[in-house]
Amino acid sequence: MLAIVGFLLGYTLRVPLDALHDTEQHSVTGLATVEDRALTQDTTIGGNVRRGKTIDITLQATDGEQVVTRVEVSQGDVVKSGQMLALVSGRPVIAVRTEFPLYRDLAVGDSGDDAQELNSMLSNLGKASAGSDTFTQATGNGIAQLYADYGLTAPSSGQGEVNEAQDAYDEARTDSETDEVQLQALREQLDTAKAESGTRFRLSDFYFLPAGEPTVEAISAKGAVLDSEDSVLGTLRSGKNVVTARVDLSKADTYQTGADVTVSTTDGESTEAAFTVGEVSDFKEGDDGDGQTPPGYDVTFEAVDAFPDEFEDDAAVSITAENADADRSTAIPLVGLREDPDGNYVLIPGADEKCRVSTGEQAAGWIGITSDCVAVGDQIVVGP
Repeated sequence: MLAIVGFLLGYTLRVPLDALHDTEQHSVTGLATVEDRALTQDTTIGGNVRRGKTIDITLQATDGEQVVTRVEVSQGDVVKSGQMLALVSGRPVIAVRTEFPLYRDLAVGDSGDDAQELNSMLSNLGKASAGSDTFTQATGNGIAQLYADYGLTAPSSGQGEVNEAQDAYDEARTDSETDEVQLQALREQLDTAKAESGTRFRLSDFYFLPAGEPTVEAISAKGAVLDSEDSVLGTLRSGKNVVTARVDLSKADTYQTGADVTVSTTDGESTEAAFTVGEVSDFKEGDDGDGQTPPGYDVTFEAVDAFPDEFEDDAAVSITAENADADRSTAIPLVGLREDPDGNYVLIPGADEKCRVSTGEQAAGWIGITSDCVAVGDQIVVGP
């Protein structure tokens, strides 16, 4: 009786154990094709978008409406010193670059740092200038030349005083009762009026450019009516739109000037764009404060085409460089590589023997191999 019970119990236990053993012996496997591919690890680093500063082109407030009657620039134009942006209610808006913004109207005889800066600005534009800290007739001539470039007449002052002095002098010359002393005095008054008259610098006709190479981001259209108190003609963006990153020593060779990279946003809706490596700084030590900036190089990346609108200022992006010149190898998925005490091998479907291989570089889940028994296009067994 005991023997029978033992037999039945043993049989009952053996059935599930055998089923488990069979499952282990028939684990799921698959096949993969041997490929010819470049085994290079895409080098990806993090960076940030750096857009230039946006600046309003603000005009001086006036009592009446300001109407744009001529527009001389377009979106995307780089604005140079001496360039007219627009004509507003008969008044030009001429962009100029000076060391500091001028702050008052100037006329013949005025002197000071601002008059000297005006002369310097005219000289840089190739116009006539006094080369001193005084507004002279030469300064006025330079301003007149600047306006003439756009078919305009420069503002002037003192002509009324000249006319009055001229009339007084002419009347005295025909009056028999006028003596030589009186006539000489009137002549000197006329000469003084003429010397103090002429072209003047009208501050409201000029817009002082920010540093860098500002580009037109937006400009009012011809016919637009501007707010008389807060007159904004348009906006400039000063500074280039770029992507920047700190590249550590291990990746420095990859990110050399002229290298092609792909920049992608990391905010969920990925936008990719082609960039190239622009400037590479000298070596910099890491930041001890936060401990997150490694020693390495500050690299600037420039867009190959138009800078993507989706790249917002200070947005985090990923930057990926690929080694397009890398050598290609016969490669298999890492999951197809096997090892025993004699070395590495792969399994060929239907083959009775292991196919021995030597291994090389690996990247992105693939590894290069050399072997006499497997070639590109063959299939190997992958899996457990």
